[in-house]
Amino acid sequence: MRRVLLLSPIAAALAAMIFWALAQTAPQPMPSLFPAGAVLYLEAKDFAALLADWNGSAEKRDWLAGANYDAFSRSQLFLKLADAQTEFASAAGVPPDYALLTSVAGSNSAIAMYDIGKLEFLYIAHVPSARAMNTALWKTRGTYQTRHAGNTDYFVKEDKPSHRVAAFAYAGDSLLLATREELIAGALRLMARESVPSVASEPWFANSTQAAAPGPADLRLVYNMTSLARTFQFRSHWVQANVPELRQYSSGLADLERVRGEIRERRVLLRATPEEATENETAAGQLLAAIPDDAGLYRAWLNPGGSHAAQWIEEKLFPAATASAPPSKFAPAVAETADAGSEVDLETRIDERPLSGNRDSFKALRDRLAAAHIDAMLDVSSTTVQADQVFVQPHSAIALLANTAWNADAIRAALGEAAEGVWSNASTAVWRTGAGGVRELEGLGKLAMAADGKWLVIGDSAEMVNAVFSRRTRTALPGAAYAAGWRHARELPNFERLTKLIDFPQMPDPQAGAEPPFFSSNLASLGRTLKRIDAATIVVHDPGTMLRESVVYKLTP
Repeated sequence: MRRVLLLSPIAAALAAMIFWALAQTAPQPMPSLFPAGAVLYLEAKDFAALLADWNGSAEKRDWLAGANYDAFSRSQLFLKLADAQTEFASAAGVPPDYALLTSVAGSNSAIAMYDIGKLEFLYIAHVPSARAMNTALWKTRGTYQTRHAGNTDYFVKEDKPSHRVAAFAYAGDSLLLATREELIAGALRLMARESVPSVASEPWFANSTQAAAPGPADLRLVYNMTSLARTFQFRSHWVQANVPELRQYSSGLADLERVRGEIRERRVLLRATPEEATENETAAGQLLAAIPDDAGLYRAWLNPGGSHAAQWIEEKLFPAATASAPPSKFAPAVAETADAGSEVDLETRIDERPLSGNRDSFKALRDRLAAAHIDAMLDVSSTTVQADQVFVQPHSAIALLANTAWNADAIRAALGEAAEGVWSNASTAVWRTGAGGVRELEGLGKLAMAADGKWLVIGDSAEMVNAVFSRRTRTALPGAAYAAGWRHARELPNFERLTKLIDFPQMPDPQAGAEPPFFSSNLASLGRTLKRIDAATIVVHDPGTMLRESVVYKLTP
């Protein structure tokens, strides 16, 4: 009886705790706190931890000291951002530097951009009240105007010359910071659960998040591609410069997850108009199984089309081929030079007609590839340092998997005709048989080919062609609409050596403040900054309504 009496208060207390917990209002998801109208939304599970990791990283130190940052710091985009930073400092009364960023960085944090040209944004972070009240921003609130929205006061100030606005508030356990008053007022109304449209309720956001692959994410980026593609700033500064290709997508999402030894990214890009799904990806999987272990770069396409394959072969294996000049309505100008006909100009031959570089020499090859139904194409490239330890030699091989057997004799004849038109003025194409059934073209250029049934491999190195061709019977890997890989640690030293040799004649004096060479200095320094990345791969699937992309960055031990 005594035991029953003892348990009764405990049971009552547990019941009260359960009832209290059920009565509490569920916390609002972060996207539901942002007013509608954003063009992109970025959320971090723990922004403060990510910021601390970046600040103490070797990548940050190397990038700030490298030529890539040096070139970026002189760019128009950087100068515009610096001007905006100065204007915001005048409006806020505190400099928007790393100290301020560290003080407002919370655990679960998010930022939404509403106008990328005017840099109008709203930032919300879960920050303990004691820390929020100790920030330099909060201590300057006496210089701001106090206003009210929802159930909370907020503070706003405008810099009259630039019309920049700074506004902030603290509600619940969240610190809010905005560059437009309506944004912070709207967020406070959403926190008060007023009926206000939010980012979470907009179709572009809802559709993207619903299509996202399951799994944890340290970072999530959601963007309204329809709106972004219309902005001048995005079209001007988007580094990939592929805005026309992106117009087919209405919105997209990218989740980033850090795991031991890897950084994984999961993306979805929703199409505005659905296309036919790629149902069978096994052909690409067969080619992916044939990639040599020492390949530096590979790319595989499903159903590439004969014209795509022909263009790739021309550009990769016949670099001397040049396109016809655009038509002109004006007569060509005559260059006046004192060296014409003198001993300085002894390289010009007058007893032989010049190489035509005629693209018609590729007609037979293009016709053969256009007539074939190519299920998948693989491009493999790598570089090697030559025996002299000075020059770097790049090599490429292209594998084509068709749905019917190739006519090897006809392909060799078409390749020989192309080689004659690019490298010679005479019919000199002679093929000899090498190791592994690979046929090599003897001539001024280097060309190799191997065919077996539906497999066709063409390259500028017999060794690379054989390396791919010999793996044709391996068990297929999982397929994809597109897949690519880059072995960064393997190829970066050769890339630097190659580009330094190319840039050496016009290498500027760094002491003179000249712009660093793009490849051997600017781009190479970015590669060195990312030296912890051993390799990167991407796999794309296309169900028609969207693209699903999985990117993996493997880190060095």
